[in-house]
Amino acid sequence: MKRIIGLLAVMVSALVAGANNLQLTNFKVNDPTHIQFDIKWDNSWKVSTGPANWDAVWIFLKVQNCSTPYQLWQHVSLSTTSSDHTVSGGILTVDAAADGNGVFIRRAANGNGNVATTTVVLKITNPDAGYNYQLNGVEMVYVPQGDFSVGDGNRGGSAQYGFTGDGALAPKLINAAVQSGGLTKAQYLSNTAWGASVDLPATFPFGYNGFYTMKYEVSQEEYCSFLNTLTYDQQVTRMAAAPNSTIGTLAVSTASIPANCRNWIKIKKQGVVNNIPAEVGCDMNNNGTFDEADDGKDVACNWLSWADLIAYLDWAALRPMTEFEFEKICRGPNTPVANEYPCGTTNILSATAASIAYPGAANESSLTNGAGLCVYAAGSTTSRGPLRVGITATNTTTRTLAGAAFYGAMDMAGNVNEQCLGGMTYNYSTFTTANGDGTLSGTGSADTANWPAVGGGGQGGVMRGGNWYDNGWQYCIVSNRDWIGNNTNATRDYRVGGRGVRSF
Repeated sequence: MKRIIGLLAVMVSALVAGANNLQLTNFKVNDPTHIQFDIKWDNSWKVSTGPANWDAVWIFLKVQNCSTPYQLWQHVSLSTTSSDHTVSGGILTVDAAADGNGVFIRRAANGNGNVATTTVVLKITNPDAGYNYQLNGVEMVYVPQGDFSVGDGNRGGSAQYGFTGDGALAPKLINAAVQSGGLTKAQYLSNTAWGASVDLPATFPFGYNGFYTMKYEVSQEEYCSFLNTLTYDQQVTRMAAAPNSTIGTLAVSTASIPANCRNWIKIKKQGVVNNIPAEVGCDMNNNGTFDEADDGKDVACNWLSWADLIAYLDWAALRPMTEFEFEKICRGPNTPVANEYPCGTTNILSATAASIAYPGAANESSLTNGAGLCVYAAGSTTSRGPLRVGITATNTTTRTLAGAAFYGAMDMAGNVNEQCLGGMTYNYSTFTTANGDGTLSGTGSADTANWPAVGGGGQGGVMRGGNWYDNGWQYCIVSNRDWIGNNTNATRDYRVGGRGVRSF
């Protein structure tokens, strides 16, 4: 349900549904430098008023040369000239990324509604020689350039909460002057122990400039696709279970009762030590048959450490979001309201796994409906865990009823904690807008320069947005900073997942 992640060989096509019915089908290699596929998705938009933004699909590919030792997967380089890529029908257009690591497909003009099946032809710069491909599509939302505020004037007054500035509780305006001049600690933190240990320079992503954000959190299907392109040694780092564990072993979750945390990513094909990696898949219905319609492929992926998340983002040629960007995604340019949620109001309503229809399926839906619907407060109920990404939205819900953020991103509150670049008394001032390059270290770690990582003196993420388990309504507030002291380790947690952004 969200992004499409299907393994494609030159003779095989894939059909995978997304949160807005995103489908990538009919993949083929036209000639040594062109690949082709069909794309469709629902509830697309491009508008010039109100949020003045659009949705898009980030497309990137992996390739496997079967004649090389261990059949390694590599990132595919695409032409950086947009006109080298074509789409049929005139509704969509292709924006090529300057680094060649992918393309954005979006509406060419203002409009909204479903995008019918459209043929896309992309030019690749590393010629094909009969390789296998993995085609990936991630639903994104564009966040335009502009002023916004961090802090809501209320959540900065205690030792536990707060992200505000100028030595007071007043929200801090982030504008062009901030982006070009940087900020001192005193200008954005009411307590200097809560954030960067030094001032932040103009090269830091304050969020004023435009960027793309993932519309949804990383799904379990998506994380499976990531794991399935890693080497054995890389999987050792990125999985909780050894890759050579028996078929059916939980690969990511470390729960003693996995039904209580709804992560059923398992070993699908056993790996061979230091040689052949494992293959993983989803089996939420626990019948031994993988990746069925009700196997939870579209459920948000929990049990992700900071190191896990940024490794995925590096692999997908995305990057971590900053806390500034988190608040812009949620609030947009609106004036902050004390204790507001991403839906723009102070209303919140709990949706949990105890009250859903079609569990584990692409149409998993909440039986609870109302203003501020949010996947939180499962607490100690019998049926627990994250839900399908985007579960609170339908084609008839308003922003408030869907619990949606200002620009259209979903689940910015609840489901799984968002991991944002942050930390307590840690110097992350060298972090920039550099996106991941699609490759990882030999041990499966993100290796983009200046990305804070676990170990080696780097901390990494601060939790934002609350999660499916914790009962406290305050955790879901836009300006709440949660777990600021727990970001210095690589521990995987049943409440934590995340998403990424991309500078463009």
